Amino acid sequence: MCNEKLKTFLKKGAEITGGIVGGAVGLIGGPIGSIAGGGLGVLSAQLIQEIIKRSLSNRQQIRIAATSTFIFDGIKTRLDNGETIRNDNFFERSIYDRSNAEELFEGTLLRCANQFQEKKIIHISKIFEETVFTDTISPETANQLLELANSLTYRKLSLISFYGRRRSDLSNVTIMKDPYTWYPHISLTTNEKMLNQDLYELINSDLLYNNNTAMFSNNDILPDKITLTKTGQDLFEIMDLKEIDKNYILNIVRDLKYKTEWGRSTNGTINGERPE
Repeated sequence: MCNEKLKTFLKKGAEITGGIVGGAVGLIGGPIGSIAGGGLGVLSAQLIQEIIKRSLSNRQQIRIAATSTFIFDGIKTRLDNGETIRNDNFFERSIYDRSNAEELFEGTLLRCANQFQEKKIIHISKIFEETVFTDTISPETANQLLELANSLTYRKLSLISFYGRRRSDLSNVTIMKDPYTWYPHISLTTNEKMLNQDLYELINSDLLYNNNTAMFSNNDILPDKITLTKTGQDLFEIMDLKEIDKNYILNIVRDLKYKTEWGRSTNGTINGERPE
């Protein structure tokens, strides 16, 4: 696929990427083209061409174009900032096998092609981008992260973002401090129940930590005490989840707030406080 054809294809993703095609195409045949004796840039273009020949809908092609653009633009930005690409065998092809880079790139494109929650695409693309620059992320780990990210809804990624930012730009958000099970008059909406279920599943997936508190149901969570686990922190950083829109997150976590109609808990507290 020549540069002009690639550029034309990448433009299909503009409604998702916001039109950053120029910088992305500039990388093909440029700095990245010299990697591994000729070619992540070239091989990536070939993979894109192979994939779009498959039976894909127009929307899937738009997502692939957007994913490719995010990846190439992210790599170019980091190269321009003086970062260096990993120099192990990540890009090397054997006689019988494709390189790990090719496999991960194809996997990233295919996972993103089916992402109906298109806001996830830029964050999933970061897994490949980060792996290109970080030799401590093995190909096996990168593929596992890709599968994990693919399985998480955008709301779950936003919750990880929230807890990753509680000591920075989201530090002043007040949410539920007591277990929900302490409140006999509690009545949760469907949104609140599903949000608690999201947190419960993230805790059981070892992405969030529930303050060493036993959980028998999703009503045993302690939203204000939850923190990221090491795996959760890694996902937060690798997927650049700090960039999820703050207002979107605030709209979600308002369903984690205490409601006055719930009254006092069986321990006499009102959202963690003991009134005089």
